[in-house]
Amino acid sequence: MQLTKIKIYILFLLSCMLLQACSHDEFMVYEGNTETRNVGDYIGNNFDLSLFHAALLKTDLLKAVTGTEKVTVYAPTNAAFNAIGIYRASDFDKLNQDSLKTMIQYHILAKILPSEEIPVKTLDAKYPNMAGKDLIISKHAGTSQWDKTRVFVNGVEAIRIDIALTNGILNIVNACFKYQEGNVQHFLSKRPEYSVFVAGLKKFGYWERLAQGEWSVVAPDNQAFEKAGITLDSINRMDPGKFYNRFMGVYLFDTRIFLTDLELSGQSLATSIEGDVRMSRKIFYNVDIRWFAVQTQEAGQYGRFTPLSANNKVNYLTDNGTIHHIEQLLFLPDEAVLTNTGN
Repeated sequence: MQLTKIKIYILFLLSCMLLQACSHDEFMVYEGNTETRNVGDYIGNNFDLSLFHAALLKTDLLKAVTGTEKVTVYAPTNAAFNAIGIYRASDFDKLNQDSLKTMIQYHILAKILPSEEIPVKTLDAKYPNMAGKDLIISKHAGTSQWDKTRVFVNGVEAIRIDIALTNGILNIVNACFKYQEGNVQHFLSKRPEYSVFVAGLKKFGYWERLAQGEWSVVAPDNQAFEKAGITLDSINRMDPGKFYNRFMGVYLFDTRIFLTDLELSGQSLATSIEGDVRMSRKIFYNVDIRWFAVQTQEAGQYGRFTPLSANNKVNYLTDNGTIHHIEQLLFLPDEAVLTNTGN
């Protein structure tokens, strides 16, 4: 009996030792010894950041986050890469390598930036990254354990912030940053899925405006037009003079915002449609569906709420604005003709 108890005790000790030996870094668990490692080593020992580590290796940027130079890194999780079609390290081989390097550089600042140095209630604080572009960072300063500090970078939330390491600071983000070289026009014209939308903007006289200024564009794709029975041919046959400006003008907001700016500030983006004073519209955060939507409302009429894309197709940043995908039209043609004043 005594021998059996001793055997059980030994087995228990061995089990504990095995569990300890098999443990690895989990980024949601506090580790007391993080200050003894550099940023690159921490990433390399974290299973949930293995794809970002593979990208650093592939682009020869790992040395930039393992040396003595000070850095701040916003590391996307594996799930963030999965959302853009990257599931294993070999998937990086399919990408243009110069573009991949720029993408990874976009997540790295060549300086230390703790969250306490980011201005509170500012939606456009800019910090240059290693790609030579600006990261746009905003912050909500929490006041308690229930109201935690939240940091958003290019519309992406940092799910863990201020991991202090020997050569800088690591933050973990839940999506990859979506910067696209060129302006709003370049973004839309390079993507065949927006060809009908582009044709409509050109037909109704909005296209050239997008070359200048700053914009937030709510962009319906070809499928959205197809569901409404609209093709390139029908766009070309339309007479813009017979429509309210709301038909195509409703998709263009003449200021740049990330959708998370609206959640962070508790405000909406509401601007008038030029030449269509009876129609109001705004982008806002809908707390009921926990997503973003566009509300359109004509004076004296009930409003309409149309959700924006819930499929990670929002917050694309270009040199002069942001693009947010929407999966249905805000107005059908017969709702925007001058003979119909209803919404």
